Amino acid sequence: MINQKPIVYKKLSELEAEKKAKQVCEEGNQDWSKLPCVTYMELQNEPAEDADDEEYSSALAIKADAWGKSSSEVSKLAMQVVAKMKELGYKRMLYLDVVDLNSKQKHKTMRFEKEEIL
Repeated sequence: MINQKPIVYKKLSELEAEKKAKQVCEEGNQDWSKLPCVTYMELQNEPAEDADDEEYSSALAIKADAWGKSSSEVSKLAMQVVAKMKELGYKRMLYLDVVDLNSKQKHKTMRFEKEEIL
């Protein structure tokens, strides 16, 4: 088993340092006054292959969301998230707009997957 959350957080936090996001955090901890922001969470972390009764590789999936005040702001930030996740070896499996009729925030959700050998 691999704990990818600290690695993902460190990589996505580069967007804060580069002034492309005001906040990067685990989903549920966001401060809505700090937009644009990126949230993430681990969706999957399970054995992918075994060898000699030991886990040989892990199947990993991360969900990342870009939030902002305009569609263009969110799309630009989401493309930067994709680039950062690609640097970690993740493949983009989902990239779509999420409509929230109750707020004025724009939102794009993404799913990334990879298999990592232990």
